[in-house]
Formats: sequence, structure tokens, C-alpha cells
Amino acid sequence: MRAKPFTITDVGALLGVQRLPGGDENSYNVVCPFCGDERGKCNFVVIKKGEIVNVYHCFHCGAGGNMLTLYADLQGIYGENRYLKSYWMIQEKLPMGIKECRIRQKQVLQREKRCREKLSEPVDYEQRDQVYREMLKLLKLSFSHKADLRRRGLTEAEISRMEQLGYKSICAEDSVSIARRLIRSGCNLKGVPGFFVNRNHDWEIAFYPKNSGYLCPVWSFDGLLTAFQIRLDVPYQKRKYVWLSSAKLNKGCSPGSPVSLSGDPDAQRVFVTEGILKAEVTHQRTGETYIGNPGVLNHKELRQMLIRLKGRGLQEVVEANDMDKLMRLACRKDYGTVCWTCSESGTECPKKKEKREQIRKGCLKLYEICEELSLTCRRAVWDVDAEGMWKEQYKGIDDWELRYNLVSYGQEAA
Repeated sequence: MRAKPFTITDVGALLGVQRLPGGDENSYNVVCPFCGDERGKCNFVVIKKGEIVNVYHCFHCGAGGNMLTLYADLQGIYGENRYLKSYWMIQEKLPMGIKECRIRQKQVLQREKRCREKLSEPVDYEQRDQVYREMLKLLKLSFSHKADLRRRGLTEAEISRMEQLGYKSICAEDSVSIARRLIRSGCNLKGVPGFFVNRNHDWEIAFYPKNSGYLCPVWSFDGLLTAFQIRLDVPYQKRKYVWLSSAKLNKGCSPGSPVSLSGDPDAQRVFVTEGILKAEVTHQRTGETYIGNPGVLNHKELRQMLIRLKGRGLQEVVEANDMDKLMRLACRKDYGTVCWTCSESGTECPKKKEKREQIRKGCLKLYEICEELSLTCRRAVWDVDAEGMWKEQYKGIDDWELRYNLVSYGQEAA
């Protein structure tokens, strides 16, 4: 397909979309121009996997499309040929002549070629599993991270089991030596998410001080270790979790957004909740089988997991997403600086409404998938008042299941 002489970056600049810190010229986060989210949930992608895409997606409100839909929607251009109209309006406003247009097209294609040369295709799950298992032998769960799990209410036995599963601490100082030791042991790191070639032409793993924390392993339906999320010691742009990824680095790649299975793949009942760590913690406490979905709006991988589980006898799905789905919307001035724009306490909070609608949208999609697959689906609720609304003491299913231990440790649910 012929390259356009501009990218979604140019379109965003024309529309006044605010770019957030971090990322690179090919992928970065912005303040969502539709819902206003400032936490990095809205992503602009110019080039993905070595191909020009010029797309955006907000994981908070669900808005998404390409650079022409972005322009048309924000400028109120509707009707037949609205994307063609948008294209010519963008080119007119930039502006550029025929010569400059050709030069910019060539520059975009050169960027695409450079990215394609730098990327590695992700290897299959079997190869990832081999490397990751060897990597985990070189790591341990630090005292401070064990303390974090105790604070959540986990027992020593539960923490030990999670450590055996791959809950280990990141060691930024050993990022190069870990890669070297894996290579000496016979591992091929090319195409394994998280590994890349650094400026010194050495293989390295993406462990840095800024993503310091502990690994949360993603286990597949087949019992293979396919990816890791990192529970950050210090949240980055209000995010507590990031993927172990080398997508923007030389010879690196992305892990995607796989869901994780905690428990028995032959179970007739499975719980679905948002979060890899949350699912494993609750499985450890209850023994129930859990699917950890990395995002409430992450549907593709979730659907595939449910299809495979149904083939092994799954009959019932329990939606156990956070209790934001039943929170009251009254403003209590508890959203920081955002609340300065509210007229008075007690009115309906637009931020809470937005958040509740997002999680309800994710729940609805799960119900639709279950109906499509002829699976029984019911909702799990907890910590509710006489009217069936959330009392705001225990947000996640893990908070609820660990509540007695939390009291004994003198902690609040986190």
C-alpha cells in the first residue's frame, strides 16, 4: 500500500493532542482526546512490527481507529467519503507541494524499513518457555517483595508456591550477565520478548531501575511460561504494571497481551478477573481456577482461552472483575485536581461514571463471548450494601478473599 505523506503524529499535532512522556517516534502514549485519560491508557502507533499502521487505541474508553478516523471524528466530518475528505484537509493544512509530498512519503517508507530491520519475530511459546525457565533459575524473590506479598495477606506457604511459579525480583544490575549466562547454557534469545541487543552489541534483558519490581508470570493453557508482567515498585505514569517487553529495542519484540491460567485446565468452572497477580493470589487462597486478564477490554486472547477450556470440559464462567462495576457515582471530591471543576460535593462524578462504564463494557463483552460459546456465565459480587452497591472496602476479588489475613496484618486492601 502506498505510504501517505504524513503520520498519525502529524495528525495529532494538528488536532492539539497532548503527548505524554516516554515512548519513541513509532509508539507513544497521549492524553486521550475522547475521554481525557492522562494515565497513558491511550496509545498512538505509527509503525508496528515493521509495518506502517498509524493507529490509536484507548484502553480506558475503548476509542480506536486510524489517523483518518481520528481526524474525522474529532473534526465532526461525517457522511460518504469522510475519510477522503479528511485526507485532503490534513494535507492542505500541513501544507505541502508535490515535491515535498514525495519526499515525506520516502521518509516514512525509510522509517518503516529501519524498524523492520531492527525487529525480531516473536518465537513460539515452547521456545519462550525454555528460555524463561532457565532465566528464573538465576533470580530470586527479594525480602522486600516477599514483604509486599505478606502485606497483601498471603501466607508463607502461598508466597513459597508463587515463588516456585516464577514470582521473582528484577535485578537491573545483572541485565547483561543474565543474558550471557543464558547464552552459555545454550539458550537462543532472538525473538524472546524482553531480550534485545544493546549498543555494545551484547544481548541484554530489559531490566532497568525504572521498571524495578517483581515478575508476575503468565502461564498458558498448556502450562507454558509465555510472558511476564512486572509489578512496579514505583508506579510509572500511574501504572502499577508493565510488560517485560523489548518491542522498541534492537532485535527485540513484544509479548502481546496474553491471558494467564492459574489452576486446573480441566475445571468445569473458571473465574475471570482483571490482573495476572490478582488471579494467581486468589487461586492460591481458594483453589479455584482463575483466568488473569491483563485488561478488562482485552477480549481476543480471553476468547481463545475460553474456547480451549471448553474443549476440556468447561461449563461455567464466573465474572469476577473489580467492584468498580457497582460503585456509586456521587462526587466526594476524591479525584484530586480533577475535582476542582465539580460544582459541589454530592453531584454525579463524571470520572467515576466513566470508570464504571469502562469495566461494565468489559464485563458485557465477556457475557457475549460466553453466550456465543454456550457457556453459563454469572457475576460474582462482594462487599455490597443492602441495595447491592459496592461499600468500597474491598475492591478486587483478591482483597475480598484475603480480608481476614489483611486484618491480622493491620493492613488495608491494596
